[in-house]
Amino acid sequence: MKKTAGFTLIELVIVIVILGILGAVAAPKFLNLQGDAYSANVNTLKGAINSSVTLGNAKAILAGQDTGSGQDVSIDGITDDVKFEHGYPAATEAGILALLDTEYAVVTDAANTDKPYNVIITTGAGAKLEMFPSARFSAKDTCGVTYTQATADDKATVVAVSECK
Repeated sequence: MKKTAGFTLIELVIVIVILGILGAVAAPKFLNLQGDAYSANVNTLKGAINSSVTLGNAKAILAGQDTGSGQDVSIDGITDDVKFEHGYPAATEAGILALLDTEYAVVTDAANTDKPYNVIITTGAGAKLEMFPSARFSAKDTCGVTYTQATADDKATVVAVSECK
């Protein structure tokens, strides 16, 4: 009689169990699913800001307030006038944040975890607004959206994303 070589059923079951345990314990350490989720969140926020800027700029052009500094533009659905600089929303709470329909907290050096986003506003020359997911505030240099206000009538705003790692 010829002896056949192979694995027994119990050996196959043991290998499958070991692979399952390794998959449950080791795989999450090698996959950066959380960073990918935050990156998607930040890219969605960038898209929302870009849409708000485009629609706000169109509204300012239609209202004839697309030049100069310190313009107030009335926008449907928003109680107070929105602040514009050179035809684009200003990098303030009364500017671009008034156009976004999201909850945020303006912070300086510590995160506010009651709101989904934390915002840092820099005023003066080169005014900008930085927005980060609250849970990633400690990594704000590597996970967020920066909105830089327009500085002249022929210069548009700049919206930049720093990818989450």
